[in-house]
Amino acid sequence: MQKYDIHFCLISGQAAPNLLPVLDTTFKPQEAVFIVSKTMKNKAEFLANTFKNLHIKVTIEEVADEFNFGEMEDQFLDLINRYEDKNVAANVTGGTKLMSIALANAFTFAGKPIFYVDTDQENRIIFITKDENKAWLPNQPLNAINNVKTYLSAYGATVLNQGDPQENIKLLPAIDPFIQNYANYTNLVPMLNNHASISRDNGYKSQFDKKEKRPKTKEMDNLFLGLDYQKLIEYDGETVNFKNRKIQEFLSGGWLEDYTYHQIKNIKSIEDILLNADVANFRYRSDKSGYANENKGHKNEFDIVFMAKNKLHIIECKTEKMEKKAEDILYKLETLKDYGGLFTKKCLVSYFEVSDAVKNRAKFLNIEIIQATDLKRLPTKVQEWIARKW
Repeated sequence: MQKYDIHFCLISGQAAPNLLPVLDTTFKPQEAVFIVSKTMKNKAEFLANTFKNLHIKVTIEEVADEFNFGEMEDQFLDLINRYEDKNVAANVTGGTKLMSIALANAFTFAGKPIFYVDTDQENRIIFITKDENKAWLPNQPLNAINNVKTYLSAYGATVLNQGDPQENIKLLPAIDPFIQNYANYTNLVPMLNNHASISRDNGYKSQFDKKEKRPKTKEMDNLFLGLDYQKLIEYDGETVNFKNRKIQEFLSGGWLEDYTYHQIKNIKSIEDILLNADVANFRYRSDKSGYANENKGHKNEFDIVFMAKNKLHIIECKTEKMEKKAEDILYKLETLKDYGGLFTKKCLVSYFEVSDAVKNRAKFLNIEIIQATDLKRLPTKVQEWIARKW
């Protein structure tokens, strides 16, 4: 098992190849030397802060011209000489191709070890070096111990707030029929969403006349009676009282986020998971209000976000029919990958089945869709998604 005191890291737009090796306790270095081009200075700062929080000393070395191969190779040789008596290794996964080749050449000339991080196929460390007996060093598994906040911080993002998974857990039995008896509720859930949404600006109350001859009036009346019996709402046959913001948000669609979280939280491959996480990018100013003009567009809510198999996974949950809003939702999911790099995986969990057009668009964007009756098999569907490359 190989282990080095100092990692030489080539900084690029993707933090994962340099971060993951230091999250493996059997491979974690004491120090890191960041080799940085002019265009990657801010990326280096994000990663350096994360490394320092992991108690790893960081030294930053700037490359004057990332397209001058000879100059870079000479610079790297001089840099290696400064660490001549140290136990160092080069991680050549990041940077530009020229930087990677130049660093590999310099380390080969100096007789120092080189490794490459494979997060695409098998999560392993590949050694491009022979031992003293001229035999190639064997690859070793990458056993990174991940958490969402650390991973996001390496990309300059910060978790500002997160939901309490226990807050609504006692409410979940009330919505279990929505999933288990799916066909009976496909018309009722949108009506419930509508009443809960209307109540938000009316003291958490909405009017329902069960005497009106409208489709599903009797079924809706029974649903309200059931929710009243379970003490989620108060219903007298005319007024639906959602009582408070917590229940109003839960019954207007928030229940699917809680349901999804509790269905998947114990999947073995999930290392860390957050519910309703408010995440800010590096442009967000913590000294300003979240509603300040300077912070608009620099914060997003992740319904569910988790780490599994060294990749960030984001889930967006929707209980509304999405014919008109589907493109916006898919666009949001696509842009959220900016918070966690190109390896980020995205999923839409929809109570309703989406159209073929939405499915095709999602497939093009590598967005997984779990929908309708598949919600009964949510843990299995999410496990299958985690196992796939995208």
